[in-house]
Amino acid sequence: MRSGAIVGALLCVALLLSGCGGGGGGGGNLSDGSNNGSTSTAANSVAMTVDAGPVSSIVELNLPYVSVTVCAPGSAGNCQTIDHVLVDTGSSGLRILSSAMSASLRSALGSQLVAGRQVVECMQFADGITWGAVSLADVKMAGKTASSLPVQVISDPVYTTIPAACSSLGSNEGSLSGLGANGIIGVGLNLQDCGDSCATNSANSLYYLCAGASSCVQGAVPTAQQVANPVGAFSGDNNGVLLQLPSLATTGAATATGSLIFGIGTQSNNAISSAAQAFPVSSDGYTINTLYKGANYRSFLDSGSNILFFPDAGIATCALYGATWFCPASQQNLSAVLSSGASNSTVNFSVISAQYLATNNYAAIPGIAAPSGGVFSSYFDWGLPFFYGRNVYIGFAGRSNPKGSGAMYIF
Repeated sequence: MRSGAIVGALLCVALLLSGCGGGGGGGGNLSDGSNNGSTSTAANSVAMTVDAGPVSSIVELNLPYVSVTVCAPGSAGNCQTIDHVLVDTGSSGLRILSSAMSASLRSALGSQLVAGRQVVECMQFADGITWGAVSLADVKMAGKTASSLPVQVISDPVYTTIPAACSSLGSNEGSLSGLGANGIIGVGLNLQDCGDSCATNSANSLYYLCAGASSCVQGAVPTAQQVANPVGAFSGDNNGVLLQLPSLATTGAATATGSLIFGIGTQSNNAISSAAQAFPVSSDGYTINTLYKGANYRSFLDSGSNILFFPDAGIATCALYGATWFCPASQQNLSAVLSSGASNSTVNFSVISAQYLATNNYAAIPGIAAPSGGVFSSYFDWGLPFFYGRNVYIGFAGRSNPKGSGAMYIF
């Protein structure tokens, strides 16, 4: 069992959060009953599974995984399918642990250069960082391919010297045990992981240009050369994604299996139901409003956050596995109203004591939550528990779907 709680990445504002989860297991609700968890084998869909994760003897909590095939650019043979890649709607871009790739594949990836220098990225999380070179790879999922896509190779064996400006931001989480996955596939709102701010500002803190293995300085990287959302780079079904997971009891199940579907309103399997509403994000690029117990909070939908994080001084807490969790004496049945523009939706959810994790090893548990903290102490983070039993669409910035144009959540 892993200590702590993972909080997903919000790369659009370069405020990236991550951490560690726990395991646990039996009745409640965070569901609208719109999805039975069936999986699709269509050319625009891959199976998405919440399970114990890739680290033996550790049970990950509420982490949705898919498999991704990575190939050397233009190669039909030098490819490798990487399992247990975390699906994160709070970030954009594919990041694979160097240790998950064969040496032959890793050495055959293309180099991403700017002004003749290797691009290396310092991905920043609330409790740590990942460091690694940006390489070019052909990325394949179902029947889709993103060719020569900029991806981050986490902890690559060449650029092992982490500049102080990066390492000072937190501990290095560039390992299987630190990440709880073999990589992260960010299918969030944006087409790149940083955008204009990293293209025009050499002191952007994410990107470095390296003349040698130990001579890396912060630098601007053109948008087209930044780590990119793989789905946005597909030739079709590229305007967003749909996440489907089954409804679960509040106390969870050993595992859960659903689908990650590419495109919104482009195929029969990603059509938007008549009951679904669009929630365009605010000017900050990623939040909508949540009204909870009479107070309004900026909020976001993040499959990379493994539990719900929200402010509530009225729910008892406890310390467990080195973190603070909600630990009410009995199940709390709660509700909140999510809104944006003319759209609003009441969400019912339940919270049980995180002490449940100490005696159960289920990987999929909707009822675990914790107080918001750090830079998001006044936010409502709708983590993976929100996704159980719902069809949740992520509409990409700069793209259109049947509900409109631009970055939006649809559910």
